[in-house]
Amino acid sequence: MTVQPRYIARIYFIILFTISLAETRVFNFMTLNLFLAYIPFELCLLLKLFKPKKAFEWPLFIIFGLVFLLLVPNTFYMITDLIHLNQFQFNFLVGLNLTEWIFFTYLMLGVFLAMYVMILIFMEIEHFTSHVWLNRALIVVLMFLNGLGIYIGRFLRLHTVYLINEPLKIVTEVLSVFSLKTFMFVLLMVLMQAVLALIVKGVRLQK
Repeated sequence: MTVQPRYIARIYFIILFTISLAETRVFNFMTLNLFLAYIPFELCLLLKLFKPKKAFEWPLFIIFGLVFLLLVPNTFYMITDLIHLNQFQFNFLVGLNLTEWIFFTYLMLGVFLAMYVMILIFMEIEHFTSHVWLNRALIVVLMFLNGLGIYIGRFLRLHTVYLINEPLKIVTEVLSVFSLKTFMFVLLMVLMQAVLALIVKGVRLQK
């Protein structure tokens, strides 16, 4: 029996999320970040159910689509959690510190979950409409939105909730600090996502 990718993601998330509830001493941010990284995947699976077939269904689809777009940057955001490894020395000259490598593995497992979920989201969007060009364009737009969202969350320290409570504050702050460096950072995030998508495509072609 073949297990569907969505169930693998769900089991993976539940196990890692449960571990994060118990480990709050070192990486106390993991519980919230795992939750925020995973939710967009479930929302993405529901997108097709909200696809409008009649005119009166468009408002609900637009609202649901906006909620998805606002939350989806949280998924790839998890890769930036690797910066928290800087609290460990990883001094190879001293010898093996197993504790450091346990937390290294723990953090990497969170990153792997985010990457896996991001791949599944891209694969869902790839078949969202009957137009191949439109699906690919949506994925590219999503990559740029992810990059911008990661910049907002990591450097401006603005949470997703601000998009609901104070959207103008986010727009104002982003415009005030936007520069070539900001754009380059977004491009780096896009590059990583593009390479990830390319790797997956290569693996699928290998079959």
